[in-house]
Amino acid sequence: MNRIYNLLFITFFLIIISYNCKKEKTEGDPEYQKKVEEARNYLRAHIKDNYDISETSATRDDAVLNYLEAVNQGKTDKYICTKQEYFDVFLPNTLEESTLTSNMPLEQAWEITELRRKVALEQLQEVLKKEKNKPIKIEALTWRDQIRQLNVLKGHRVGNLVIRVGNKSVTLEQVRLVIEHKGKFKLCVIGA
Repeated sequence: MNRIYNLLFITFFLIIISYNCKKEKTEGDPEYQKKVEEARNYLRAHIKDNYDISETSATRDDAVLNYLEAVNQGKTDKYICTKQEYFDVFLPNTLEESTLTSNMPLEQAWEITELRRKVALEQLQEVLKKEKNKPIKIEALTWRDQIRQLNVLKGHRVGNLVIRVGNKSVTLEQVRLVIEHKGKFKLCVIGA
């Protein structure tokens, strides 16, 4: 199993290096800069006061638990921001945050996000597969003190997460950020 994680880490690392190399080459590339500017214009156009977000939860703790239970049931696309929500809700509200994906074309941003999600999801599934469909209980869930104000969203960063599945306690590091909008919560960022 460690070989798989190492391989995934190396793959992710190579993509980041490749991105940085492309970034150096593309900074002077007018075609690439045009795509970046188109992406930024798209994101600016999607900054709003109100968003419709699917499958929200009443609390940030519930947002984490609902996602983990969905993963445990094989419903890996439930209770996490969809690609469209990522483009239309999350990215517009993080445009000025200097994130890895804030200065690249949208599809390239999604490729990196999707890869991070895939690696994290595989790790979560590996932890949960031994106790498939057994109830999940959150034993400990702490949140970092500083809530990130992301325009109309609030970003709640997970500090420590320990779950119990069956008779086993597991610390999870893959669950990273829950967004809040109008008192509703949804998991948005997972990563490895």
